[in-house]
Amino acid sequence: MVVINNKRILTTLLFAGLFFSCGEISAPASPDTALGSAYPNICQTDDGFIMIWYEGGEHIVMSEFTDKGWTKKDTIVTSDRFFKNWADLPQIYHTGGDTLAVSWLEMSGEGTYDYDVKVSISTNRGKAWSDPVIPHRDGIKGEHGFVSFYDLNGSIGLIWLDGRAMASGGHDHGDGAMRLYTTTIIPKGELGLEIMLDNMVCECCPTSAVNTSVGPLVAFRDRYADETRNIQLAFINDNQLPRPINEDGWIVPGCPVNGPAMVANVDNVAIAWYTAPDNKPQVNISFSNDGGRTFGNLIRLDGGSVIGRTDLIWLDDENVLVSWLAEGEESGKLELKTVNSNTGAVDFFKSYTISSSRGSGYPKLAMANGMVFVAWTEPGENGKIKSEWIVIN
Repeated sequence: MVVINNKRILTTLLFAGLFFSCGEISAPASPDTALGSAYPNICQTDDGFIMIWYEGGEHIVMSEFTDKGWTKKDTIVTSDRFFKNWADLPQIYHTGGDTLAVSWLEMSGEGTYDYDVKVSISTNRGKAWSDPVIPHRDGIKGEHGFVSFYDLNGSIGLIWLDGRAMASGGHDHGDGAMRLYTTTIIPKGELGLEIMLDNMVCECCPTSAVNTSVGPLVAFRDRYADETRNIQLAFINDNQLPRPINEDGWIVPGCPVNGPAMVANVDNVAIAWYTAPDNKPQVNISFSNDGGRTFGNLIRLDGGSVIGRTDLIWLDDENVLVSWLAEGEESGKLELKTVNSNTGAVDFFKSYTISSSRGSGYPKLAMANGMVFVAWTEPGENGKIKSEWIVIN
């Protein structure tokens, strides 16, 4: 249970219809994650949320949380060729009804970074999955990954980072540049046009996508010729030209493996990201109230010693919860703060001690039944996914 000592956040939560439990509501059970489980990812649904994760080295499994609790975990796909990466997670997406999309990475060759994106669709909420398809049709044995899904005209859209133009010299060492591509897929597995969105992007930063009334909005870390690496926004339907969320001025000759996190609540959009101009790491957030056409000034959230790996969720119509990893005295800290989209007020929410290594992955947030769910990987010989519930209702 969280104890609040700050009057401003207490007032905010009371007016939002949220308040911290004094014992009348108990936290639900944790998901059934086994020893060796790793790298959870989450999507919200109409009934709660779905979490997927690696169960050992050869299985990706899922479980849905609703007001009835956790469903029995079920295997989505089994392979001995997974490209298992702490930052490039399998993705799960709920497009409405009982239709889900999932993506993962599998090795395509013998090179360290020869791997493909594979996508499968379920129309019965994960009971059965379509044969996987590869959305990129270049046939190149190289890097493809960092998928994000969105809706487009009745189809499921997705973006991914694509290394087809990079030479075979290895990750981050090719003559060409990483690109950003998009396509669509329908439940029968048929693919739409393959379109390049950007011909030079950061090589290994997660992407993000949301649906708004203006159209699908995607966010990614761009790369300029002088190695400036801003977070870029683009509408898939060409509503406006791509543009940076902010001219951060971060020049770094290598991929920071830190992408943006973005969530939409009708036409209210929030985006949080890590940056480090002049070697000063920070986590910022910005809000839009017009579907992503325009964003307000950035708000800095951290108190220093930032590692990044942001995530965020809407708590209600005004407030978001943002998480990121920071350096602690002896290990890492998972920091959580609330931000009011109208006033810009930032308040402490919760902090957890977790590993600051890559093995902790990208911690993930979800919300269900007035409770916040937090999940991350505890690395090590006896490591597994750890999770916590925070009761706020």
